Amino acid sequence: MKKIAIVSRKGGVGKSTLTMNLAVVAGPSTIIDTDPQASCADWGDRRADDPPLVHTVPAGRVQVSLKRCQTDWLFVDTQPSAEASLIEIAQIADLCVVVLRPGQLELDALGATLAAIRAAQAQVVFCINQAHPQANLTELIEGLAVYYPVGPLIRSRADFPASVAEGRAVTEWNPDGKAATEIKNYWLWLQEYLN
Repeated sequence: MKKIAIVSRKGGVGKSTLTMNLAVVAGPSTIIDTDPQASCADWGDRRADDPPLVHTVPAGRVQVSLKRCQTDWLFVDTQPSAEASLIEIAQIADLCVVVLRPGQLELDALGATLAAIRAAQAQVVFCINQAHPQANLTELIEGLAVYYPVGPLIRSRADFPASVAEGRAVTEWNPDGKAATEIKNYWLWLQEYLN
């Protein structure tokens, strides 16, 4: 089982939505939701019996919970502010996906996220999420790539909130839409990176 932690110490960058969408496109997968808001768990409730499995687990119990996960992929949706739990989760993950929106406040908060992950000596990639559909982010991508690999952009699309409201992923909601294509492209990139 491959374990992917979706992380940022900044709230509102789209960690939960990214987690849900990657878990669906990955195939047999489990989500561990450590965020007290439990957004992934609420989404999972709307899915009824459709996979992926979603477990709400306190951050300190992730290691113990791994024994119950029998799927090919495990995605951990982390809470935004807790450094100690982020370090612990990063240590057990095969890969940490650092999620950021392309805004100054998000960039200002990035140092705290990277410090926690460096403390865990984790493997890291970036996901630039919720980018404006027409934004040119070449300079940002090149700046981030000095530190860690940057995957394909995921832009702000109406399909993301619409699909979440129905308990779906964008690849189920509008399989041929731009949001679905971007999620698929990011997932393919992640798989190649892990291999």
